[in-house]
Amino acid sequence: MTHLMHRVLARTVQVAALAAALQQPAMAADARMATDLPARTELYSERHVVAEDGSEVSTYRQVTRLLKADAADGVRKEEISYSASAQRLEMVEAFTRKADGRKLPVPKGNFQLRTASGQRGAAAAFSDWNETTVVFPDLQVGDAAEISYRIVTKQPLFPGKFSRHNEFSRSYAFDYVSITVDAPAGMKLQHAAWQMDFSEKTAGKRQLLTWTLKNPQPTINERRDYSIYELGTEPGYAVSSFEGTREIAQRYVERATPKAAVTPRVQALADSITKGVEGERAQAQALYDWVSREISYAGNCVGIGAVVPRDLAFVIDNRMGDCKDHATLLQALLQAKGIASHQVLVNSGNLFKLPEVPVLSMVNHVINYLPSLGLFVDSTDSDTPFGQLPMVVQDKPVLAAVDGVPPRTPADDGRASQRVVTRYAIGADGSMKGEVEFKGQGRFGQQMRLGLKNLSKDQMETAVKTYFERMRVQGDGSLKSSDPMRRSDEFEYSAEFSLKPLLRLGTAGAFGIGQVLFSTAPVGAYVAVVNQPAVQYPSACTSSHSEEVFEITLPENMQVLSVPQGTAFNGPLVSYESRYELDGRVLRVSRSITDRMPANVCSAEVMAQYQQALKPVLDDLRQQVLYK
Repeated sequence: MTHLMHRVLARTVQVAALAAALQQPAMAADARMATDLPARTELYSERHVVAEDGSEVSTYRQVTRLLKADAADGVRKEEISYSASAQRLEMVEAFTRKADGRKLPVPKGNFQLRTASGQRGAAAAFSDWNETTVVFPDLQVGDAAEISYRIVTKQPLFPGKFSRHNEFSRSYAFDYVSITVDAPAGMKLQHAAWQMDFSEKTAGKRQLLTWTLKNPQPTINERRDYSIYELGTEPGYAVSSFEGTREIAQRYVERATPKAAVTPRVQALADSITKGVEGERAQAQALYDWVSREISYAGNCVGIGAVVPRDLAFVIDNRMGDCKDHATLLQALLQAKGIASHQVLVNSGNLFKLPEVPVLSMVNHVINYLPSLGLFVDSTDSDTPFGQLPMVVQDKPVLAAVDGVPPRTPADDGRASQRVVTRYAIGADGSMKGEVEFKGQGRFGQQMRLGLKNLSKDQMETAVKTYFERMRVQGDGSLKSSDPMRRSDEFEYSAEFSLKPLLRLGTAGAFGIGQVLFSTAPVGAYVAVVNQPAVQYPSACTSSHSEEVFEITLPENMQVLSVPQGTAFNGPLVSYESRYELDGRVLRVSRSITDRMPANVCSAEVMAQYQQALKPVLDDLRQQVLYK
């Protein structure tokens, strides 16, 4: 996404989804028209003049008319980011066009420059992105902010290569959009357009590709779930001189591989880490654990460093690096122990399909593949156990420079499960006192562990009380758990609790049955989707299992009038069983749910079936114990 369009879309909410990926599915036919517009982009243009070596001069122009006062802060400021080492910003003009036609140039004092540099002129260690903020003077409703500037890219990410894409949301008013790529006629360009007009021509030794769009009447965006993003809805374009995804990976690897050389220091470090550790898998795990634990993840890249890892001595000395530094260091350490590995490119956002045109923006993360073990590993995540992957890189297309690498990372393994047993007694005054036992594994165990990992000893001692306070009830208790610092996806805790009177006894009433304390995936959480609008797009999904057991001792002064009726069903997507049994003064309840959703992408049709399948569960959970 261009620097200018990034800001335009950010101020109107949806930039995260648009910048994260190239694609989105088809727009609903019954989209509602937007009538209360905060601003209107009357003109937006980009012109990219590309040289044989991949360097380029990009000229941007935008005219944005302010229509509502509460949108002034977004329109009044323009933020332009660029790499200080690889690019140069040239401001052409910036001014406020008053409603009566007067032109108010932006004064010099209205330009705020933030530079990323080291001390006394040294290069920045982890980010050299400069940012220039332009503030338009006296911008009122009816006025327009107009700006033109150039970004000169002296040092392309990949010499001789050009790649770019952009999208323009139907939710925003664009009177006219024009994108032009002016490239050497001999540069082979793949390109695509969706819902934009396209033209091309050759002028001498240059080829001109132009995309245009008019969207003066925007529609209301009613989509809320952007967990999966696919091509089809929003107007956009893509253009690239890469022959295919393999070439992107090869271009990266050919520059990263020399940085993974096994130096004497790397060899000594690998030997130290694996001292006393026997076996290839055990040594690989020890090296992975060390890198993920000892090397902090710094996500910012430096200019050309966006595709070239830093020197390993620098990474080791500073105990910090971005994804390519992690992958390169781990590759070098593995190689020092005779374990082969490959660096591969993936998307860590919401892009699960590769676009037809191989643009660089479709991948944004580097991980390792160990062929002898058949494992992908991502050492930037300090909490994911060896042999597993964080959710954000599961089931993603893989760009590899060599054969033999699986085309996708593994999907979720479906091991996520939890069992919560809650026992408590209700006092004659409506108070409660009891205990909770939690056991989780897979994703649920990991999430619970991470929830407690960063609590101090003092916070752990008051965790139960703090939880009840947030639930707006008075209570206290104590908590014991597995070691949250141990990197594992199996986790347990036990807790004791007491609550001040919650139920009003001595009169007719009712109470529902639900989790009292921390639970990663209570049964009630599964039914949250039932009453949501039907989805029209694919969504992220996984399979899992949750079981909860309650043993509730009722007070003598409570006369139970009825208890819920249990239910059971076994469907292709959801299985569920509940039981309610009153034995004297003890009410025993059990609920168990298993969902068998595909991992990690579910179609809109599957999501609709899932919503229907969960309706009986919601009906069951709505039942209450009636008493007087």
